[in-house]
Amino acid sequence: MILKYKVKSYQVKETTKERGIVHYVLVGEQGKEREVSAIAVLGKKGVKSVHAIHKREQPLIDILSKASINEIIEVDFTSYNKQYSIDFKGPTTVVARTTKVADPYQDSLITDFNSIKEKKFRILKLIGLSALVLTAFMFAKDSFF
Repeated sequence: MILKYKVKSYQVKETTKERGIVHYVLVGEQGKEREVSAIAVLGKKGVKSVHAIHKREQPLIDILSKASINEIIEVDFTSYNKQYSIDFKGPTTVVARTTKVADPYQDSLITDFNSIKEKKFRILKLIGLSALVLTAFMFAKDSFF
């Protein structure tokens, strides 16, 4: 089975000092996006090597580790399909429970000039707090000298 993908993006996240996870986003021939993750061995200059989490994805990961963004890649899974056969009985639905933790500070970030209007109360609060700290510092400075 030969498949073609376009590499849309990838991101490396460091999990430990020497290991990380690479997340690839691919676009198939029908325009459907697919995410693939792999384990990365990290060095001082970046990613040393990349290994598939699932053995069947190793040919894809081997090519992705050398590919660049917007490159079209072609992957031949024929030998791996014979070696790591699966019993395909049609589409199945896997129910997995995940817990996503939202960033508590995401709502208060000022991302561009237009978001200042939405965050004006937070900005005023920060200015007031800064003035209060500066005043307290000035009183403390005068009392010590």
